[in-house]
Amino acid sequence: MNFKKVALIIYLVIIALLFTASAFCFPEMVRHGYVNCISCHVSPTGGGTLTPYGRQLSKEILSQFGKEGEEQFVYGTVTLPEWLLAGGDLRILQLYADNPSVRQAKYIPMQADLEAAVSYKKVTADATFGPQESPLPTGGFFSRRHYVNYKPSDSLSFRGGRFFPAYGVNLPDHIPAIKRGLGWDENGETYNIEAAFLGDEFNFYVTGIFGRPDAQTLNRETGGAFTGSYAFFDRFKLGASYYYGTINSNQRHLLGPWGILGVTPHLFLLSEVDFQKYQPSDASSGSQTGLAEYQKLDYEIVQGLHAFITQEFFQLDFNNSGTIQRIYGLGIQYFPRPHFEIQGVWERQNVVASFPNNYTDYAWLLFHYYL
Repeated sequence: MNFKKVALIIYLVIIALLFTASAFCFPEMVRHGYVNCISCHVSPTGGGTLTPYGRQLSKEILSQFGKEGEEQFVYGTVTLPEWLLAGGDLRILQLYADNPSVRQAKYIPMQADLEAAVSYKKVTADATFGPQESPLPTGGFFSRRHYVNYKPSDSLSFRGGRFFPAYGVNLPDHIPAIKRGLGWDENGETYNIEAAFLGDEFNFYVTGIFGRPDAQTLNRETGGAFTGSYAFFDRFKLGASYYYGTINSNQRHLLGPWGILGVTPHLFLLSEVDFQKYQPSDASSGSQTGLAEYQKLDYEIVQGLHAFITQEFFQLDFNNSGTIQRIYGLGIQYFPRPHFEIQGVWERQNVVASFPNNYTDYAWLLFHYYL
């Protein structure tokens, strides 16, 4: 077995492990007039524990079919007190890759997390708990996300804990160029302090980022982030984000616009473009300027059944063509009933450094069940 084949197999396994989404969030719900993630989620940036209203929407407008009460936690068989919200995620992936060097198929059980949120007056504590799937040094069981959130009013939010800082479009997976390519992979959450204003039209987030002081071998950045957005015409949201990160005296700046555009209640576009300037600690090597961009056009054929196409481009250094990655994809996403998501995707990836003149075909079938 040659080196390229071994490298591709290792890369394939890593991609499968990283594909698991850390948060069940769908920013495209703006096409139905929901401009704030906190309408459906405990988290101000979306994802994770669903509110009772979010569960109701999962039945009414997200899923194709659903009976009264079916959207509830464990189908309403357990009655939780008002101060407790609970949920969880199970994800299983069948992945296939094909290029001139190798054909490979993998079955990956990716995620099995429980999550709960406890509220007292204006304070909410939220945490996940599940097995450690990715190759991180902690091993065993862990909490990938946990925080305490204080909301003195409907429009103000203050949060501290481990989570991803607000930046760009909060996609429900982390393999796109604007996530994995920029260093925000699965299990990449850091400890942060966040202040947010969540208005009917304007949203603003300011985040102080403190890395992972509990696991310094993970080498996470410290710094800060800012994102702001404006919602208009009920179905459109445009924003811009800035991020500064530093580690081991290396520094980088990220800046870019993004948009969630509900053209109609059935057709929407997710778009993000990020420019990065990276300054290594060794001044003699010079700075690097690059770009990552992501586009997803989605059409809801009937309620609960979506067809979509994606396009991505990533180049870490404009002066080095070997850092170019081009990605094109199409897929089907289906929500048959509350608690269930099925997704089939076919993607073509051109990684110039590995296969400059060839594309690798990837296909995967994702099954997602949420409590």
